[in-house]
Amino acid sequence: MDASTPSETDARRAQADRLFSATTYADWVREGMRLRAADPKIAALFESTIREPLPELVDVVRDAFSLSISPRYVSVFAGGNRFAIQALARRYGVDEDQILTTTGATSALDLVLKALVKDGDHVLIESPGFDLLAQVADERRARVETFQRRAPDFAVDFDDLTSKIGPNTRAIVLTSLHNPSGVLTSAEDLVKIAALAETVGAQVIVDEVYADFARPAVERAAATLAPNLVTVSSLTKAFGLFALKFGWICAAPDLIARIRARSPDGDIGVSKLAHTVAAHVLEAPDAFDLHWKRVLAATRPVAERCLRTMVAEGLLEGQLPEFGCMAFPKVVGVDDTLTLAKQLWIRHGLLVAPGEFFGLAGHIRLGFGSDPATLDRNLERLRLALHAIRQA
Repeated sequence: MDASTPSETDARRAQADRLFSATTYADWVREGMRLRAADPKIAALFESTIREPLPELVDVVRDAFSLSISPRYVSVFAGGNRFAIQALARRYGVDEDQILTTTGATSALDLVLKALVKDGDHVLIESPGFDLLAQVADERRARVETFQRRAPDFAVDFDDLTSKIGPNTRAIVLTSLHNPSGVLTSAEDLVKIAALAETVGAQVIVDEVYADFARPAVERAAATLAPNLVTVSSLTKAFGLFALKFGWICAAPDLIARIRARSPDGDIGVSKLAHTVAAHVLEAPDAFDLHWKRVLAATRPVAERCLRTMVAEGLLEGQLPEFGCMAFPKVVGVDDTLTLAKQLWIRHGLLVAPGEFFGLAGHIRLGFGSDPATLDRNLERLRLALHAIRQA
């Protein structure tokens, strides 16, 4: 087992207070990535995106710019890159006036909430969930309340949701695939949530940054299922193209018009160059779809085997979701996974995301979108570390 040496343990103990005093998941990740860059022995098991498809990205950039400037290199100031918008409209089977491009899914969510929410309006957000969703709503001065997605299946608890919807509810926010569990939110459940929201005139915002992992089993975007369903997404997760900072909103034309009226300058951070490349990617996505499919074809069997072993040995409870590259198992006999993650860091050089960052202690989020051999080694390190901590 890759247990830390005494000197490594001392160094990581000194780093632990800063790492685990992070108040948000994003802050924890940033600090963890800084520490990992300085120490190649650190094993990261939290990453929930596909590794960057660099050869495919190089090919796109070369084709777009090596001989002449791409005709897709157009102004994004007035309304975004029109070629990217056209490609997204085709991808979703919607009209172009149902698409608005942004610098990412977080910016997309912020623009939607800016149009929908006034100070003190009620916004419901799933729990466990990605803490950034609530942060964005808080920044809009919404009154944020959570509704439950209960383990082990992490389906929406409709009784809890129904009890919390009120006349001042303006938005319901959830993810599909669910972050952190990776569970698909079915079209039937999305339509049911939309119907509940409609009773009070609320919109349902679905973060679908992981939804491409469910293609082709799931073809339709949430926004095409009901008039008050809104999709926000990006090229960051399944495509692995976080460098492009390209996201979008898909919604009914009247809501897109409302968002534009509330934010007439759009998303001012949009890059003309990056969104040109994004347009090329969306017009010919096959190479990028093939990339993530190849990655998961190699990593999912490793993750499934390792998780099954840890379940059989009484270390974890849970199973791999049907789609995607993350899971959210329960750690058997452990309620305080923040302390567990700190122990794994100090004694074993493992970066594991504790469930506390997602609103459910006792669980850890594992990612498996990288190299299968590295994943195998890191999950074996986790297995041995959990045994060692249990026996200490």
